[in-house]
Amino acid sequence: MNFLNPFFLFGLLAVAIPVIIHLINLQRPKKVAFSTLSFFNELRKTTIRRIRIKQYLLMALRVLALLFLALALARPFLPPTITGPTSSTEPKVVAIVLDNSASMNRIGSRGPLIEQAKKVAGRIIQNANSDDKFYITTTNGDSFSQDRLLDKKRSNEIISDIEPQNSGHYTKERFLKAYQQLQGAPQAQAMIYIISDGQKSQMLDLKDLSIQRKDNAQKPVTIQPISLEKGKQQNVAVSSITLKNQMISQGTPITLAVDVENVGDAAVTNQFVSLEVDGELLGQHEVALEPGESKEFLFQAVPGQTGNLTGRIIIEGDEVDYDNRRYFVVNIPEERSVLLVKKEEADSPFSSYLQSVLEAAKQSRAQLSFKVQQPNQVTPSQWPNYDAIVLDGIEQIPDYWFQDMQRYVQNGNGLLFFPSEKGAIENYNRFLSLFNAGKFTNIVGEYGSFEQVIKMAEIEEGHPVLENVFAKKGDEDINIELPSLYYYYRYRNSGNAGSIDILKATNEDPLLTEQQFGEGVFLISTLGTDPGWSNLPVNPIFAPLYYRSILYASSSQKAGLQKYELGKAFRWEHALQSSDVKLELDGSEYRPKVEQAAYGVRISYSGQEWEPGILTIKAGKESYKIAVNQNILESRFGSLESTAWQEMISSNALSVNKGIKAGQWSAEELDEKLSASMFGQEIWSWFIWLALLFLILETVITRIYKAESVS
Repeated sequence: MNFLNPFFLFGLLAVAIPVIIHLINLQRPKKVAFSTLSFFNELRKTTIRRIRIKQYLLMALRVLALLFLALALARPFLPPTITGPTSSTEPKVVAIVLDNSASMNRIGSRGPLIEQAKKVAGRIIQNANSDDKFYITTTNGDSFSQDRLLDKKRSNEIISDIEPQNSGHYTKERFLKAYQQLQGAPQAQAMIYIISDGQKSQMLDLKDLSIQRKDNAQKPVTIQPISLEKGKQQNVAVSSITLKNQMISQGTPITLAVDVENVGDAAVTNQFVSLEVDGELLGQHEVALEPGESKEFLFQAVPGQTGNLTGRIIIEGDEVDYDNRRYFVVNIPEERSVLLVKKEEADSPFSSYLQSVLEAAKQSRAQLSFKVQQPNQVTPSQWPNYDAIVLDGIEQIPDYWFQDMQRYVQNGNGLLFFPSEKGAIENYNRFLSLFNAGKFTNIVGEYGSFEQVIKMAEIEEGHPVLENVFAKKGDEDINIELPSLYYYYRYRNSGNAGSIDILKATNEDPLLTEQQFGEGVFLISTLGTDPGWSNLPVNPIFAPLYYRSILYASSSQKAGLQKYELGKAFRWEHALQSSDVKLELDGSEYRPKVEQAAYGVRISYSGQEWEPGILTIKAGKESYKIAVNQNILESRFGSLESTAWQEMISSNALSVNKGIKAGQWSAEELDEKLSASMFGQEIWSWFIWLALLFLILETVITRIYKAESVS
């Protein structure tokens, strides 16, 4: 507790007056013997004791009444927090972090939320002292740089210009920047106001704050959360777009799965979701969803050429407009490039049939081009030029390949592994462990014996590798002679969510397994590709099965959805011919940071000012497109209570006031709350009431408590 008028504390000396009066009353008169009144000597001791108790009680009540009256004149107040501002006259530095996300465009009972937030910020500035300084920042869009703290007039001008931005949010980064600005300010008292609708997508960023006050050199900073009313608009949004096709080519229909979600609390009908490709409307579905319900809609498009197929999904009939369009880019590759690394066959009685499959595919103008190398000819720096790498029968994978191969797959490329009959299991398993891809446990059968140890299990369609392998009508059963296995590696997959067994033996041993890793895919075979392992190489399914396996692995990155999500720095790596790179989005041009990477060029840009659209990357004659979209969380208006803010923000360096719900108060009441948050709450009226209470008690005791009466 502190005092605005501490001079009046000298009034506490007045409490001595009742004590002095009491001491004077204790002086005893002279004793005079008077025989006829001798019977008064028989007064009982209890009556005398009552009189003394009454005197002490009245003295205490009078002392307390004077004490609280003196304290009231000194105007006591409680600071917002124990370490918060303690003086209303000392200059302060105040930061205002204002939420300007797209959700702030919603309409509340007092108008648009963004206007409500700006009015609250204006009242904070208005209630401050003339010599207080300000730092103003927003959560979304490009951050306007402030090299110096602002006065009240300039702060009001900046607040008036703030508008909602349908861009990525940077709540955590902007809060930390505000904290740093306050730490560098000369003022001893500092506060940060956070004004927001409390949307979870914004506020959950503050959960990861890592501010710790390590010494007294750091300035104590008080945080004041201010929440606005919750807008009640209905909203329907496109939550995701995915491709049903894994292997894409020119002239082949692609299927887009579009998830539409009702993020509001009321049912919606008579709305429509449409597919638009290159400005042409290709399909439309009616939308009817219950609150919280999500539904998948399928659209088809046929790429007429290689390159980028660009488009957007549009929702019609929804009043919240900013998330009614979601963009997509599908890359249609002209061909996929494969590097086949194969063993020396001089010492082997059998030859791999895999190269023959690729050569036959090339002759039929398939979508694959390939190059063959021996292990000693391989140069890891050239790997990014290929969409997939096939390791066919290598006895031992060189250790110096490990990290480069791991990065190659992680960056979105494909890898196929076929073991050697003379393979080093320990080396293989160390390699598999890089991808969390399980391990080989032992070997079953005898290589080249042609003695069956087991058969391949029935083939079950469903995986992209097995699509269109068999020509059949409707639900017609697959009727083939299942291959016999003579020799294979027993393998145990990782069992994680990214591991899928594509082919199995009749005893459930995996024969071909997919392991997803990063943005890429790793296919592991437990069989080699020559007749010494099985009769699969001479079976009719061998060629289409392994051709599609290679096609699937090489489709991991070069085909598919090219996307970037707002709210994080844009990073992209590619083997470009030119380092003169520029970015184009919505008619604006940007120059990114360009660095030489191990396998090409690495591009980075903050992207803070970007909004959803189609981003074009240009480097010389090369051009690439990427869809830019908001995180679906920006469409979900669920908010956090102010108590949850306090729990997230609190740390050793930060003191957090109780949240203010601005939507509940009138302008005058809000001013009082804001003033209390900055200067503390005056409590002199409490002391006046206490003083009056003690005076009333003194009067009541004087009249009722007749301690002098004798019973």
